[in-house]
Amino acid sequence: MVTSEVAVSAKRVLIVKLSSLGDLIHALPTIHRLKVGLPATITWVVNAVYAPLLTHALDVDEVIPFDRRRPIRGLCEVVRQLRRREFDFVIDLTGLFKSALISRLARGRLCLGPSSARELAWLFYHRRIGSNDLNRHAVDRYLDVVRALEVQEGDRVFSLAFPSWAPAADGGRPVVVLIPGARWATKMWPAAAFAELAERLCRDRVQVIVVGGESPIAGDPLAASDGVLDLRGKTSLPELGGILQRADLVIANDTGPMHLAASLGRRVIALMGPTDPKRTGPYGEGHRVLSTWPSCSPCLSKICRNPAGQVCLRDLRPGEVYAAAVAMLAHGARAQRPCAAERTPAESVPSRFDQGLDGELGRTAHRPERVEGLTAEGRVEGQAEESPNPY
Repeated sequence: MVTSEVAVSAKRVLIVKLSSLGDLIHALPTIHRLKVGLPATITWVVNAVYAPLLTHALDVDEVIPFDRRRPIRGLCEVVRQLRRREFDFVIDLTGLFKSALISRLARGRLCLGPSSARELAWLFYHRRIGSNDLNRHAVDRYLDVVRALEVQEGDRVFSLAFPSWAPAADGGRPVVVLIPGARWATKMWPAAAFAELAERLCRDRVQVIVVGGESPIAGDPLAASDGVLDLRGKTSLPELGGILQRADLVIANDTGPMHLAASLGRRVIALMGPTDPKRTGPYGEGHRVLSTWPSCSPCLSKICRNPAGQVCLRDLRPGEVYAAAVAMLAHGARAQRPCAAERTPAESVPSRFDQGLDGELGRTAHRPERVEGLTAEGRVEGQAEESPNPY
């Protein structure tokens, strides 16, 4: 336990959480409590591909991007920038060797890391904090930092604000966003099932929008669905936030944008198989998790070892997901937003989307605020183009 006297004296805090999208979202309530409870200036080191997202995190004062494509050069650049500053606390929320090394090289007064750290990361910490119990939601695990610093916990607040967006000529129809991608193949509901679901929703005059970091591959049945606005591979992370902000319902695999939608108070139907909703399900109330729940689930594996195949998601029928969607749309109310920001709410941000992108989605008319080493377009200066999929 860090004494309250030490915590009160902290004026500048460094957060090292490099990835992934869902984990960054889950860390936001912890950042909010540190920002409000200490209070302190918050600097965040993150993989460069996620830096544009954090410029829309209201509790983050400064973002330092890490170029993971050039790890040695990226590490040297990040450390050079960190040593221009003095930090009272350096908090590694990842607990792996790379993040712990960055944390210790920052030369903060006190370097903290999780008790569950791996890859010998604990060698770099002054103190390890929190419990080794991983059978909790990630949001609550990250809050171990707040408890260790004896900062008042309060509400779980996800302080995010994105430019507003509305589909052209939607006629007031309900908007359902589908997110068919995922990092693991085992997390993905079949594309044909998503296509059937989209067709049923379109017949009900629902505006169906498909989002994701990568463009659809040839033969993708969802790309051929009539009446679907397919924006996969066409949006930045801030633009994705604006679209999700507008949704009446989001139907998604266990993926980063699903957690972003839940943090924005949008109702979510999460399609989960290998992962555990107690650990990484949509956070907050008003959501649903669907699966066939075979005995092998959750296996927490990127490879399905069930001799019968991936029945957890393969056997989840489009009709069941459709029925859940209809019921949630009929209910009408938003999910209870766990991120009810105590600062500027997302809906109050003026629209910055203009016409473009073949009339489907306007690009933002503003540039992200400049962060250290990041271009206005959201790339590390001098870095080669990276895959557009940061999700």
